[in-house]
Amino acid sequence: MFFFRLGRKQRRDELLQEQQRRTASQNPTIPRSIHFERMERCKNCCKSFTTFIFSRVGLCLLVVAYAFGGGMVFQFLESDSEEADINKVQQHLNITVEKLFEHSMNSSFLYQDNWIPKAREILEDYQKDIVRRTKRGSQGERVSDDTKQWNYPGAILYAITVITTIGYGHITCKTDYGKIMTMIYAIFGIPLMLLCLANIGSTMADAFRFIYCNICCSYCNMVKKRRNLRALQSVELSRNAAAAATAASLPPSPITTTLASNPIQSPTNDLEQPPPQNVVEFVDNLSIDYRKVTIPISVTLSLLSSYLILGSVLFSQWEKWDYLDGAYFCFVTLATIGLGDLVPGKSITSTQVEGKLIICALYVLLGLSLMAMCFNLMQEEVRAKFRRLGNKLGITDDPNYW
Repeated sequence: MFFFRLGRKQRRDELLQEQQRRTASQNPTIPRSIHFERMERCKNCCKSFTTFIFSRVGLCLLVVAYAFGGGMVFQFLESDSEEADINKVQQHLNITVEKLFEHSMNSSFLYQDNWIPKAREILEDYQKDIVRRTKRGSQGERVSDDTKQWNYPGAILYAITVITTIGYGHITCKTDYGKIMTMIYAIFGIPLMLLCLANIGSTMADAFRFIYCNICCSYCNMVKKRRNLRALQSVELSRNAAAAATAASLPPSPITTTLASNPIQSPTNDLEQPPPQNVVEFVDNLSIDYRKVTIPISVTLSLLSSYLILGSVLFSQWEKWDYLDGAYFCFVTLATIGLGDLVPGKSITSTQVEGKLIICALYVLLGLSLMAMCFNLMQEEVRAKFRRLGNKLGITDDPNYW
């Protein structure tokens, strides 16, 4: 009986498997079509995401997120090391004060000749230790909690100086993990920043061309349009006068009489002598394409100089620098030299350090974008000048050459 039931169960399983195979053989496209649709949907999502990331808006958002993320990582890696370094400096200061006090108490008579050499020795040891720590990157200039270098704004500024290749050097990583992270961060961040600056520069160049063509040069364009209108009207009047003189000099004939009495004109005459209103409409529709307009180099240099002057005035007022020092700092920063001898928020008397670091980071990003835009405009202007020179010399006949 047991074997009979076991045989029935095996038979039932075989029938179910055979039925499933028949169903799959009758409708083979159903699972394949569902899998294909899912794959296509996944591919479309990946394509849309990649297109957005490599667009101009996507690249800007990616750089901003990369800088903020880098600031969080560097703050996490270096804040504990900075705290330990500050504690060591404070402990050494306390030990030095205690040594001076013990030396003073142990001296039975406070003679100048006996007390000064030992006190000088103690202070020189402390001075050497402070100099050694400063050369390694320790900053013991400011006192208060807001003064930590590896706060979040300071870490963001460090991340921006890394990916923009400025590298002030006033703040550096001390831990091994921070140094390794800096190398990895720069490998991916520098190409991303260069690509973003190239896209932002071209976008700002188009916007500046549009503003320059439609606002700054609107009066010049209006004068040119009126001049073209007068020239076309004079050409129209001269054609009409020549046609009238020719018609008056011809002898009348039956054919000319018939043509004169017939109001229908030939299409060639219509093409040769357009009415005045068509000339006006033609001139009104004549617009200048701002994409083909080149900006003079003097304008771009004036724009860069204005940005440098604005930055020098701003930072000199904040940090109590000379105007020359402010201009020097702005030029060294925007040229990505980054010597690091002058940095906002680094001096002893600096206040509102976090806000200054954020403004400095924004000034760097906007200034580099402006530099990319000006380089783009100056490159096009130089190419246009060489193209015109080549056309005048007869070297090139194609106006679109280069």
